[in-house]
Amino acid sequence: MHSLRSLLGAAVLAAGTCFAAEPSHDLDPQAAVKLIDLLVAGHQSRVEIALIVDGTGKAGPFEATHVRRVVAVHPVWEDGRTVRRMRIYDFYWNETYGWFTWEKREERGGDAVYIWSELKGAIIVS
Repeated sequence: MHSLRSLLGAAVLAAGTCFAAEPSHDLDPQAAVKLIDLLVAGHQSRVEIALIVDGTGKAGPFEATHVRRVVAVHPVWEDGRTVRRMRIYDFYWNETYGWFTWEKREERGGDAVYIWSELKGAIIVS
């Protein structure tokens, strides 16, 4: 009986992974510019997208299937002046955020997660 439960549990888990949601639309250059603009705070008119590459992302046992790597050139602040630099961003897709990117930051009160999302804008979870 125990092995039957294990088999049924494995089948249910496997079935659940087969029905992962697909992106409602692809990440186009205009959407990428808007997301990068959230990150760099207001230089949208000066963000140039060089390329967008489809892929997957893997960190340890976790794998994301809907990932786009974006290579962009835009203004950044360096040594007291603004210069144009190439930057690489990985954008992920899920139903909650649409296309998004994120990073962990250490702040005075502890850790915070910064998320830049096409559906929810810039949010901070701390």
